Amino acid sequence: MSIRSLNIAPRAGLGFGVLALMVFALGAFALLQMSNMRAQSDEVDNNWLPSVMAVGEMSQDMLRLRALTMRLLLNRDPQALDQNVAKLNDLRGVLSEAQQRYDILIVLPEERALFDRFKVAEHKYLELQAQVMTLSAQGRVEEAAAILNGQMSPLADEIAVSLRELVELNKHNANLATEAARLVFTNSRVWVGVMIGITALITIALALLLTRSIVLPLSQSLNVAEVVAGGDLTGDISISGKDEPARLLHALKSMQHNLRDTIRRISESSSQLASASEELSCVTEDATRGLHQQSLEIEQAATAVN
Repeated sequence: MSIRSLNIAPRAGLGFGVLALMVFALGAFALLQMSNMRAQSDEVDNNWLPSVMAVGEMSQDMLRLRALTMRLLLNRDPQALDQNVAKLNDLRGVLSEAQQRYDILIVLPEERALFDRFKVAEHKYLELQAQVMTLSAQGRVEEAAAILNGQMSPLADEIAVSLRELVELNKHNANLATEAARLVFTNSRVWVGVMIGITALITIALALLLTRSIVLPLSQSLNVAEVVAGGDLTGDISISGKDEPARLLHALKSMQHNLRDTIRRISESSSQLASASEELSCVTEDATRGLHQQSLEIEQAATAVN
């Protein structure tokens, strides 16, 4: 279907509608990409960063537990022992809270496996620590030291390794999320630029198409009107489309046809009038000759009488 089959108002409305749709699509795409970037940022802020902080707290708590446990055996002052025991009990509660905060942040299977391995080693470590605290309270320092340096030492190393792996895993995934957000931003910038360019080109094309569809037929109508006004009624007027300029050309063509018919009828009437004038002239001449002949005859008759 030709664009000239539409009137100017619907045609302009269609063009502006296409532009509005493209602007809407561009805005929707930009909002979608912004949402993706926001999702990646939220993943870092709400998961990976809190996970790193929670694992860091657990690592720090485990180091403090180990240090306080060793202090039980090194500082045998009764008051210091009571303070260390109280700190150890409080620290165990703090460690449990940190584990609970971290547990709800776990999203990856390998992360869950590492955390479960840590909890197994931690559970064994805390059981042995409770034995050390009991032996310390009973004054059996050598037995407590044997447990601390024997069974608890490899468990502490295993816990440290598990926590370090958890930190590295969360840092790695945080970096991946950050890189994904950066990639989304880069791709979004490229695609938004491309869509802006495409929108600009389509806008220019629509503007040219709409302008030409209005200006060219109007210019053709003006030329036809000037030719008719100059007295040339023989030109052929070609018409395409159904819009207002096309209807104007139809009207000009009808006017040209009507003027041509009117002039033809006037010409025919003039020819008929000329023929009638010639006939009347002949009749007048015959009558004049007849009158002249009668006048001569009258004169001759008068002469004969005299």
